[in-house]
Amino acid sequence: MNRLDLLAFGLVASCLFSLGCNATKTPTGTPPKYTLAVIPKGRTHEFWQSIERGARRAAADLAQAGIPVEILWEGPLKENDTTEQINLVQQFAGRGLSGLVLAPQDSKACVPVVRETVDRGTPCVIIDSGLDAPELYVKYVATDNFNGGKMAAKHLLEALAKAGVTAPKIILFRYQAGSESTEQREAGFLTVLKAEIAKQKAAGKPTIEILSDNVYSGATVETAQAAAGPLLVQFADKADGIFAVNESATTGLLNAMRSQGLLKKQRIKVMGFDTSEAVLQALRDGELEGTIAQDPYRMGYLGVWTLVRHLEGDDVSGPSKNLSTGERLITRENVDAPSTRELVDPKLQAQRTIDVPQWPRRKD
Repeated sequence: MNRLDLLAFGLVASCLFSLGCNATKTPTGTPPKYTLAVIPKGRTHEFWQSIERGARRAAADLAQAGIPVEILWEGPLKENDTTEQINLVQQFAGRGLSGLVLAPQDSKACVPVVRETVDRGTPCVIIDSGLDAPELYVKYVATDNFNGGKMAAKHLLEALAKAGVTAPKIILFRYQAGSESTEQREAGFLTVLKAEIAKQKAAGKPTIEILSDNVYSGATVETAQAAAGPLLVQFADKADGIFAVNESATTGLLNAMRSQGLLKKQRIKVMGFDTSEAVLQALRDGELEGTIAQDPYRMGYLGVWTLVRHLEGDDVSGPSKNLSTGERLITRENVDAPSTRELVDPKLQAQRTIDVPQWPRRKD
C-alpha cells in the first residue's frame, strides 16, 4: 500500500470512527436519494435492536420501490446520556442529512438541537418518546404509552382481585425523569388506580394504597436492580403488586426479587412493560403476571417510511400528529403465540408485512 493509499484509508477510518460504525449504504448498493440519521435513546436493549431492524427493513422496501435510502444508525451507549445523544444529532446534522428520526432521551433537553436541525432545513420524525415542541416534527410514531399504563393497572388489579386482594398495596417503579414515554405509562397507571380509589371511597370500602411512587430504576438493568433492592427491603412484607415501567426496570426488579427469594413465594404480583427474551421467560416461569408489549420493529419501520413519504411530497400530518404502533397485553397464556414471537424474533420480524398509511399529496 503506497502513501496515498494509506492516507485515504486513514481518512475513511477516521470518518467511520467519528460517526460510528453503523453508517451503511442503501440496501441495493445504489447511490441514495435520501440519507436519514436514525438515533435511538440507546443501543443495548433488545427494544432498540428491533427498532434498528425495522428501520433497515423500511429502507430495503423503499429501495425495492425505487427510492434508495441510506440509514445512518447510531445512539448513546446509555439511555441516560442526553449530552451524547445531542452531540450525535449535531454531528449527523452537520453532514447535510435529508431527514432525522429521533427517539429523544429527554423531552425538554432535546428541543434546542432538534430546532437547530430543523432550521437547517432537515425535517424530523420523533419515535418512541415525545418531544415538547410538536411544531418541530412532522410526525410522532410511538406506542400509546398512556393507554399502555392504563392496561397494566387494569390487569394487575384484576389479577389481585382474583387472588382475593381487593384493596391492594401497590408500588410504582418508575424509570427516569424526562423520559416522556415512561412518564406517560406512569401517568396512565396512576390514573386507573386513583379512579378505583375514588370508587372504593365512595362505596365506603377499604381502598388501594400506593406504597411508593417516587423510586426511579435508572437506565440499565444494573441500576434498576440496585434501586429495587432497598425498595423491596422496605416494602416486600407489605406490597401486593408492583408495576415496572420498561424493559430494564422489569428485568432489574425481577433480579432483585430473585436475589431476596421473593419470586419463590409468588405473593407479590409483578406487572412489567416491554418484551425482551428475559421478560418473556419470566412470564413462562410464572414470575411475571403480565407485560405490556410494544411493537418496536413496526415503530422503526414506520419512522423511516413516514419521513421518506414526507420527503416525497406526501401530507403525513393527518388525521393526527401521532401515529400509534399499538400495544397489547402479554400473559403466560399467549407468551409463545406467533403474534407475540414476531415482536422479538429477528427471523419472524423479517417475514412480517407492515401495513403503512396512505397519505394524500401535499398542496405546497
